[in-house]
Amino acid sequence: MHNSRAEIDVLRDIKNLIHTHFGESAQGIHVKVKGDKAIIWGIVDSLVEKDFFGSRIGRIDGVRELDNSLTVADDGNIKDKDIEKGIIERFQGSNFDEIMHLGCRVSKGIATLLGHVETQSTERLAKRLASQVRGVKEIRSEIQFLEKAVDDATLVNRVENALVASPWVDAHEIKTEARNGLITLSGLVDTQEAMEWAVETAYQAPGVKAVVSEILTRHRSQGEDLWLTEQLVAKLGQHRLNSGQIRAFVQNGIAFLTGEVYSEEDREWAEKIIQHIPEIHNVNNSIKVAAHSIK
Repeated sequence: MHNSRAEIDVLRDIKNLIHTHFGESAQGIHVKVKGDKAIIWGIVDSLVEKDFFGSRIGRIDGVRELDNSLTVADDGNIKDKDIEKGIIERFQGSNFDEIMHLGCRVSKGIATLLGHVETQSTERLAKRLASQVRGVKEIRSEIQFLEKAVDDATLVNRVENALVASPWVDAHEIKTEARNGLITLSGLVDTQEAMEWAVETAYQAPGVKAVVSEILTRHRSQGEDLWLTEQLVAKLGQHRLNSGQIRAFVQNGIAFLTGEVYSEEDREWAEKIIQHIPEIHNVNNSIKVAAHSIK
């Protein structure tokens, strides 16, 4: 079956996506389209950026196969010990007891996660946190799982309590059922984003093995990641924090900021701008202050 879209149209959509997130600094990222296969290569600041583009480009109409050859930048200033410290800080700041006690070792930018957790969902969250640390090129896991049986009634109670505690989910709209560790969520919510937050919240409950979503949405959310990214990039430009200095994108309602600015004030100001976009729920600020500006 032939590709329903012309290569030039697919290429244009991919380049627009890249420019939205990287702006003027996108010159170091290259893309080629051959039939229904997209090839992308170049340098990004973090593993989460690489994964983000792999996910986004794979959804573009006309792309059936993706060769994601993006590499994580290594400017020579990031040492393995710095990466390891950054990962441990992420774990300890997660507010999840199991994750707070995990460890890691890093060699040549490859992070291996160590320790014990109860569920794969907890391991998945740990991997996501580690991938946000600048300089991480690859995540490997030697995490071991503790076999600890949790009855379904307890799981339902844990998930329901987590949903009630979440500021992004209306727990009254969602019904929770459990069977042998499998959680099924059903109900009706306003947006796709609310549905995704409900699933993510359920995954974080200890003892949950998997989550199936049967949640329906009333209408499409205007707070989708790409739309939010465009809003964020525009606001940064309005405040003279252009995309040549800062790279910004939004994934799952979380804003990721990387790049370099001339002062700590600019770094803090970039984060404050996000407060004016209410649909963004959290921020990962990895912006660096230029060394020559620090006295």
